[in-house]
Amino acid sequence: MIDLLRQVPIFDGSAREWVKAIDEVGLEVASYYGGQTCEKLAPYVNEPVHVWKNDAFIAAFPCSNIKISYGINFPQAPAIGCQWFSCSFSSDNFVYVEQIASSRTFCIYEQVEQMLQSGLIQGGSLESAIVCSESRGWLNPPLHYPDEPCRHKVLDLIGDLSLFARAGSQGFPVAHIVVYKGGHALHTDFVRYLSRMD
Repeated sequence: MIDLLRQVPIFDGSAREWVKAIDEVGLEVASYYGGQTCEKLAPYVNEPVHVWKNDAFIAAFPCSNIKISYGINFPQAPAIGCQWFSCSFSSDNFVYVEQIASSRTFCIYEQVEQMLQSGLIQGGSLESAIVCSESRGWLNPPLHYPDEPCRHKVLDLIGDLSLFARAGSQGFPVAHIVVYKGGHALHTDFVRYLSRMD
């Protein structure tokens, strides 16, 4: 059991431990109180929509399945630089488990002090994040993937867009989602935008 009076455990900064725990107990089909199986619903994007702030954006385009294309750009940290990661989801593939869940959160070493003073990353350590110095590169290699920071942004996006869930709905829209230089704030702005359209 998790004590929700404390922070949710960050483990190694990825979703790997959560995936393992869910795999151990298994999944069950959702049902109503009377035992009837709930129909799985999914919101569809029927026309292009987008939200942007400065040079960062998130857009969704009509598509028959869920696709994500995500780009990041950290010119101040050449070890990260500009990266893109794309993936497609279907009911018979394990993209999330095999390519995304083990991607750890990351930070720029030179920004750590400012984040601590802002009350962020209180449980952070070299065991719970990958840390990149602007001048020295990765301080705690090896990476799980060469584009691990970008894959972790996809993990964040999946979690944030799941906030769009309604009764019976998976939340994540069926669309091709394209993001450049996004983050939690832009992701949740997009959820608000989708909610107003709903």
